[in-house]
Amino acid sequence: MKVSSIHPILISDNVEKLREFYASIGFATKHTSITDFGTPVHIVATDTADIELMESPKNPHFPMPTGLYGLRINVDDLEAAVEAIRQNGGEILTGLLETPYAKVYAAKDADGNYLTIMQHNKK
Repeated sequence: MKVSSIHPILISDNVEKLREFYASIGFATKHTSITDFGTPVHIVATDTADIELMESPKNPHFPMPTGLYGLRINVDDLEAAVEAIRQNGGEILTGLLETPYAKVYAAKDADGNYLTIMQHNKK
Protein backbone atom coordinates (compact mmCIF):
# COMPACT_ATOMS: atom_id res chain seq x y z
CA MET A 1 0.00 0.00 0.00
CA LYS A 2 1.24 3.47 -0.90
CA VAL A 3 0.03 6.72 0.71
CA SER A 4 -0.19 9.43 -1.94
CA SER A 5 -1.20 12.38 0.28
CA ILE A 6 -2.81 13.46 3.53
CA HIS A 7 -4.68 16.57 4.59
CA PRO A 8 -6.68 17.84 7.56
CA ILE A 9 -10.48 17.71 7.68
CA LEU A 10 -12.24 20.66 9.34
CA ILE A 11 -15.92 20.38 10.31
CA SER A 12 -17.97 23.59 10.29
CA ASP A 13 -21.48 24.70 11.14
CA ASN A 14 -21.08 27.30 8.35
CA VAL A 15 -18.89 25.73 5.68
CA GLU A 16 -19.42 28.60 3.20
CA LYS A 17 -18.13 31.13 5.73
CA LEU A 18 -15.13 28.88 6.44
CA ARG A 19 -14.46 28.43 2.70
CA GLU A 20 -14.52 32.23 2.27
CA PHE A 21 -12.10 32.60 5.19
CA TYR A 22 -9.59 30.21 3.62
CA ALA A 23 -10.05 31.92 0.23
CA SER A 24 -9.06 35.20 1.89
CA ILE A 25 -5.70 33.70 2.89
CA GLY A 26 -4.91 32.15 -0.48
CA PHE A 27 -6.80 28.84 -0.69
CA ALA A 28 -8.77 28.32 -3.89
CA THR A 29 -11.70 25.91 -4.11
CA LYS A 30 -10.32 22.89 -5.94
CA HIS A 31 -13.31 20.55 -5.68
CA THR A 32 -16.84 20.58 -4.23
CA SER A 33 -19.07 17.57 -3.62
CA ILE A 34 -21.99 16.35 -1.51
CA THR A 35 -21.64 13.28 0.73
CA ASP A 36 -24.10 10.38 0.71
CA PHE A 37 -25.92 12.04 3.63
CA GLY A 38 -26.23 15.43 1.88
CA THR A 39 -23.28 17.15 3.53
CA PRO A 40 -21.37 19.75 1.45
CA VAL A 41 -17.61 19.23 1.23
CA HIS A 42 -15.09 21.67 -0.26
CA ILE A 43 -11.45 20.85 -0.95
CA VAL A 44 -9.52 24.12 -0.81
CA ALA A 45 -5.91 24.27 -1.87
CA THR A 46 -2.77 26.25 -2.46
CA ASP A 47 0.13 25.01 -4.58
CA THR A 48 1.43 23.03 -1.62
CA ALA A 49 -1.48 22.25 0.73
CA ASP A 50 -5.06 20.94 0.71
CA ILE A 51 -7.72 21.24 3.43
CA GLU A 52 -11.07 19.45 3.41
CA LEU A 53 -13.90 21.63 4.72
CA MET A 54 -17.04 19.69 5.62
CA GLU A 55 -20.37 21.00 6.87
CA SER A 56 -21.43 19.42 10.16
CA PRO A 57 -23.56 16.47 9.09
CA LYS A 58 -27.09 16.30 10.40
CA ASN A 59 -26.82 12.51 10.43
CA PRO A 60 -27.45 10.83 13.83
CA HIS A 61 -25.46 7.75 12.74
CA PHE A 62 -22.29 9.71 12.05
CA PRO A 63 -22.28 12.92 14.17
CA MET A 64 -19.13 15.02 14.09
CA PRO A 65 -18.49 18.12 16.21
CA THR A 66 -17.27 21.41 14.76
CA GLY A 67 -13.48 21.69 14.69
CA LEU A 68 -10.56 19.59 13.54
CA TYR A 69 -12.05 16.21 12.72
CA GLY A 70 -8.91 14.35 11.70
CA LEU A 71 -6.86 13.46 8.65
CA ARG A 72 -7.80 12.19 5.24
CA ILE A 73 -5.25 9.70 3.95
CA ASN A 74 -5.30 8.93 0.24
CA VAL A 75 -4.07 5.41 -0.54
CA ASP A 76 -3.67 3.21 -3.61
CA ASP A 77 -5.04 0.04 -1.91
CA LEU A 78 -8.02 0.70 0.34
CA GLU A 79 -8.48 -2.87 1.56
CA ALA A 80 -4.79 -3.15 2.53
CA ALA A 81 -5.12 0.10 4.50
CA VAL A 82 -8.24 -1.19 6.29
CA GLU A 83 -6.47 -4.43 7.19
CA ALA A 84 -3.39 -2.55 8.46
CA ILE A 85 -5.59 -0.32 10.64
CA ARG A 86 -7.38 -3.33 12.14
CA GLN A 87 -4.17 -5.30 12.75
CA ASN A 88 -2.39 -2.41 14.44
CA GLY A 89 -4.89 -1.26 17.07
CA GLY A 90 -7.09 1.01 14.97
CA GLU A 91 -10.83 0.75 14.37
CA ILE A 92 -12.97 0.99 11.24
CA LEU A 93 -16.05 3.08 12.11
CA THR A 94 -18.19 2.81 8.98
CA GLY A 95 -18.97 0.47 6.18
CA LEU A 96 -17.64 1.32 2.76
CA LEU A 97 -18.86 4.71 1.54
CA GLU A 98 -18.73 5.19 -2.22
CA THR A 99 -18.78 8.48 -4.10
CA PRO A 100 -18.58 9.04 -7.85
CA TYR A 101 -14.84 9.68 -7.48
CA ALA A 102 -13.66 7.53 -4.55
CA LYS A 103 -14.22 4.77 -2.00
CA VAL A 104 -13.93 5.75 1.68
CA TYR A 105 -13.88 4.33 5.21
CA ALA A 106 -13.99 6.37 8.42
CA ALA A 107 -11.61 5.03 11.06
CA LYS A 108 -9.69 5.74 14.26
CA ASP A 109 -5.97 5.22 14.72
CA ALA A 110 -4.44 3.40 17.69
CA ASP A 111 -4.83 6.53 19.89
CA GLY A 112 -8.43 7.22 18.83
CA ASN A 113 -7.68 10.01 16.35
CA TYR A 114 -10.13 10.15 13.46
CA LEU A 115 -9.03 9.20 9.95
CA THR A 116 -10.74 9.03 6.61
CA ILE A 117 -9.08 6.46 4.36
CA MET A 118 -9.78 7.12 0.68
CA GLN A 119 -8.92 5.42 -2.60
CA HIS A 120 -9.71 7.51 -5.67
CA ASN A 121 -11.35 5.72 -8.58
CA LYS A 122 -9.07 5.07 -11.52
CA LYS A 123 -9.66 7.53 -14.33
